[in-house]
Amino acid sequence: MESTSTRPRGRPSSGGPAAGSAVVDRALALLEVLAAGDGATLSELGRRLGLAPSTTHRLLAALAARRLVEADPLTQLWHVGPGAFRLGAAFLRRGGLAERARPLMAQLAADSGETAVLAVADGDAALVVAESQAAGSLRVVLPPGARLAYHATAPGKALIAHLPLARVRALLGQGALPALTPRSFTDQGELTAELATLRHGGWLAERGESVPGQSGIAAPVFGGSGDPVAALGIIGPSVRLDDAALARLGPAVAAAAAGLGAALGGPALSPQTGKR
Repeated sequence: MESTSTRPRGRPSSGGPAAGSAVVDRALALLEVLAAGDGATLSELGRRLGLAPSTTHRLLAALAARRLVEADPLTQLWHVGPGAFRLGAAFLRRGGLAERARPLMAQLAADSGETAVLAVADGDAALVVAESQAAGSLRVVLPPGARLAYHATAPGKALIAHLPLARVRALLGQGALPALTPRSFTDQGELTAELATLRHGGWLAERGESVPGQSGIAAPVFGGSGDPVAALGIIGPSVRLDDAALARLGPAVAAAAAGLGAALGGPALSPQTGKR
């Protein structure tokens, strides 16, 4: 009688490496190199991994087709692409990050009287993965699944402020940025200057830039790699979140983000400002 396999469904055979496993291993090694740095040329990647230029080019082309990597046409440097961020966002949405953040979000919402949100990078926008609302009739609702523009929201700005400029440009695209309101940044140079100024304070703000009458504060959450893995912030009506309120609440938001990052194995940050 012909024998049948008893291997459980969905599990790879243990009889040896699957066909093509060496290619997969090289592609993953290439991604790890890019994730650990601020970009590399094709020749640098090949040299570090011990691969021929033609092999390196084929791997990069395959990964680029899935948007897992991308090249800056000006510098010829390769970087991790938005597809990799999407995979990371899927892991974070699984529950670990959101569950760790919930007590901090509840405290922020209670202390500020506004809606606390947690967002991660997801391709061309920030994705809300958790929300905590304060009591009150006038509040902003941003349920999980809501997408926020990088250039016009506090969580979006917090996610891109510490990225290399080439990565920011890749996320925002070329040319003018969309004007969601009359207060939106549409010039990329002006936005870059704004990010540079605000990130030195440890938190970033929006003032009616995505929705008229809505303001907010957010700070980046740094993971074990030292890169931002999420943004933690509060969003509310501009009548309450005026400049004075933003300045008062900013340090608390930065401290909460620093605490969450520390729980994730991130770098030590100042508990007052959320800065390194």
